[in-house]
Amino acid sequence: MSNIINKIMKIPEPVRQGMFFGLNSGVITTTGLIAGISQTFTNPLYIIISIVSLAISDGFSEAYGLYISKKAEKVSDDSINPFYSFVSLLITKALIVLSFLIPFIFSKKLTYFKNLAWPFIWGALLLFILDYHLSEIRDESFFHYYIPHLVILVTVMGLSKYFSKIIMRLE
Repeated sequence: MSNIINKIMKIPEPVRQGMFFGLNSGVITTTGLIAGISQTFTNPLYIIISIVSLAISDGFSEAYGLYISKKAEKVSDDSINPFYSFVSLLITKALIVLSFLIPFIFSKKLTYFKNLAWPFIWGALLLFILDYHLSEIRDESFFHYYIPHLVILVTVMGLSKYFSKIIMRLE
């Protein structure tokens, strides 16, 4: 495993920052979206369209937000590093968000989305990988990152599901 950690450490810092940010954000926002929307509509196209739209809009929004933030953080920095963060976040976020569509390759059934098994298991696995690598490169406890991530994941999914059901009752 140290070989993987060495490779991660060789990734330029701005690219690594974008990748870690994109993976984290992609998992949390997509699981929240799926938890909410899958409780309302029965047509798989609504989920597919929503996830593709999220990959595009949230990917560009967060990537450019990080770019602007890095420019504001170091006003005298005129390097290309903020652009590297922009590109790596955009690509990582889009790929992570779109990865939640994998079940649709095999079936158009919404069972795995409605019961939230797929988004939770896939999201927890991706966060496990992220947190493992982060804890290794920082030489810190894995659980220091993974437990809060799971709490956030469950909270976002639970609140999204809860409020979507309440809103659907208003119809």
